[in-house]
Amino acid sequence: MVFLWILLILLVLILWSLLEQKLLMISRYLITTERLGKDFNDISIVLLADLHNCSLGKGNSKLLQAVDKLKPDIIVAAGDIITKQKKSIPGNAYSLLERLAGKYPVYYAYGNHEQHLENMNLNNGKYTKLSIREEALYQSWVEFKEKLKSLGVYLLDNKSITIMKNSSKIIITGLSIDSEFYNTALNQEYLKSVLVKNNNEDYRLLIAHNPLFFNEYISWGADLILSGHLHGGLMRIPRFGGLISPQYKFFPKYDAGIFTENGKSMIVSRGLGTHSHMPRLFNRPELVSIILKSK
Repeated sequence: MVFLWILLILLVLILWSLLEQKLLMISRYLITTERLGKDFNDISIVLLADLHNCSLGKGNSKLLQAVDKLKPDIIVAAGDIITKQKKSIPGNAYSLLERLAGKYPVYYAYGNHEQHLENMNLNNGKYTKLSIREEALYQSWVEFKEKLKSLGVYLLDNKSITIMKNSSKIIITGLSIDSEFYNTALNQEYLKSVLVKNNNEDYRLLIAHNPLFFNEYISWGADLILSGHLHGGLMRIPRFGGLISPQYKFFPKYDAGIFTENGKSMIVSRGLGTHSHMPRLFNRPELVSIILKSK
C-alpha cells in the first residue's frame, strides 16, 4: 500500500512537471543607478536564457506574445538558447530569434552549450577529430551563426558593442568561458585575457551565462550582469530556493532572482526550457523584464 502511494505521488509530480513547463511566468525588476546616462532612463530589457531549443506554445507563440506585450528596447539572450545534442538549425531557437530580430535589437552571448559546439572547430585544438554526428552538429552551428548574423543579431563571443543615445552610452559585453570554469574558479587574469579593458566611465552590461562568479564580474567592472545556467535550481523549495545546480551542487547561492553588491546588480534567470536529464519542478519557465532608471 505504501509503495502504491509513493508511485501515485511520483506520477502526480511528473505530470505536474510536464504541465508546469508550459506555464510561462514573467519576473520584473527595476534598477535605479547613477551610472546610467539620462538618455537611457527607463530603457526596457527582456532577458532570455536556457531555452534549449524548446517551444512555449506552437512556434513559441506564448513566448513571442509575452515579449511583444513587454515592448522591450533590447533583447538579451544569455546563452543555452540551443542545445548541444541537436542540430541548431532548423529548430525552435532559430525560428524564435528570427521573429524577434525582425522587431528588436538582439544581443546574444554564449552559454556552455554554444561553447561546446564552438569548441568543435578543429582549428582551436580542443578536438583532433570529429565523428559524423559531431561534424553534422558543428556544421549546423556554423550555419545557425551565419544566418543570425544576416538577420542582424549581435553575437557577442567575448566581444563588446556600444549603444548610444545622444551623449549617453551603454556598453554590452558577452562573456564566453571555457567549460573548465563551470566546475573551477574563475580569476581576474582570465577575464582580462578574453575581455577588453573596462574604462569605468560608461555603464557596462555584462552577459555572463554562468552566475557563479558575481564578485569577479564586479571586479572587472560590470554594472549589471545578466545570467542563467542554473535553471532556477531545477526543483524549487519554498523558503530555500533552488535545490540543485546542473553541476549537482545543492542549494546554489545564485539560483535565481536579483543579487546586489556594492551598488552593482546581477539578475539570474530561471530559464525557459530544459534538456536531457534536467527536470523542472515547482519552477515555471521564466521570462525576465528589466527597467533601468537613471538616478
